[in-house]
Amino acid sequence: MEIWLKQGSVSFRFAVLPPEYEVTSESGNTQVIINALGEISLLGKRKLKNISFSSFFPEEKYYFCEYTSFPTPSESVEIIEGMKNNGVLQLVMTGTPVNMDCTIESFVWGENDCTKDINFTIEFKEYRKVVVKNISAATAEPQRAAKEVKSTTYTVVKGDNLSKIAKNLTGNSGNWKTIYEQNKGVIGGNPNLIYPGQQLVINV
Repeated sequence: MEIWLKQGSVSFRFAVLPPEYEVTSESGNTQVIINALGEISLLGKRKLKNISFSSFFPEEKYYFCEYTSFPTPSESVEIIEGMKNNGVLQLVMTGTPVNMDCTIESFVWGENDCTKDINFTIEFKEYRKVVVKNISAATAEPQRAAKEVKSTTYTVVKGDNLSKIAKNLTGNSGNWKTIYEQNKGVIGGNPNLIYPGQQLVINV
């Protein structure tokens, strides 16, 4: 197995493999209590994965090192700190399913003996890029077209009344009030008094 960190043009390979690594994968399920059923689970989406391991940056070229041209412990710390501060990077652990974009959430390091090796514990959190979809005008929901209003001019004839005119022109005698309101200036104050020759404008 090889463990690589990659960020832009910078690559870093851990010289000493950890004895173990741990992957935490959780779901966002929620438990609620319903009187008739008791406790039930409401399924949620998965949470971000966490990966952590501990090892050390070697000062010497030990026989168990993965390769020989590794940076010094202080250089290794500087590289890791730089990647942590720069944000998203790629974590690759060959021979395992781990190959993901992530951020360094925690990096704890220090010396505890006279070898000048630097021990460390590092924790990564999966990074998922948010993709915002743009809805183009072609796929957007069409706006409702405004209702077309037709205007008709009607000349009153003998025997007409507003109910009769409304029935003939709109199909509903109850629309006589609307016709009256539209032509109040022509008809006057009494909707029952209309005279032959009056011209009514009817919007239907």
